Amino acid sequence: MDSESLEDLNVNYKELRSLMEILEKRIQYLQSNAGQLAGAYVIFEGIMYFQVLLSSVMVHGTWWIPLCLSAFVSIAFWLSFINSVRDWVRVREQQDRVFMEQERLYQKIYSTRNGPGENSAVQSLAKPFAFVRFQRYACVGAIHCALFSFTLLLSYALLTIPNPHELRWGSKSNPV
Repeated sequence: MDSESLEDLNVNYKELRSLMEILEKRIQYLQSNAGQLAGAYVIFEGIMYFQVLLSSVMVHGTWWIPLCLSAFVSIAFWLSFINSVRDWVRVREQQDRVFMEQERLYQKIYSTRNGPGENSAVQSLAKPFAFVRFQRYACVGAIHCALFSFTLLLSYALLTIPNPHELRWGSKSNPV
């Protein structure tokens, strides 16, 4: 039998449970922060695109101003979004370690109460947990790819907006 008593194991288990609650709140905060960042970014870039599309910015030859503004906002967004997601992943990994420690303590408590031979009734969650971790990283990767594709598509769209001045006067090959 281990040197730890059943009371010590229960106290440690309860401390880990309270730590899990704290980590869960932190995860929810980081998720909402990343979601708000992504939403604000998509809205800002959409407004920027429609403003350029509908305005006479292109007539005055200042097409580079909205493009540069969009690029700077994109850089600022990506730096803060990647930082937020990195923190989220770090806290999730902490939560995973605490969960595994909590599972180990539960197995110890179970074997202390029921004897060392009864340990077969408690099954480990490590294998299904690895699949959940893979799903988590795949989701983060898919979100990054979608937002990056949105950024590239919008940058390309801003570059290909025709100059209204050229559309009004027609091409040089058309004699008027």
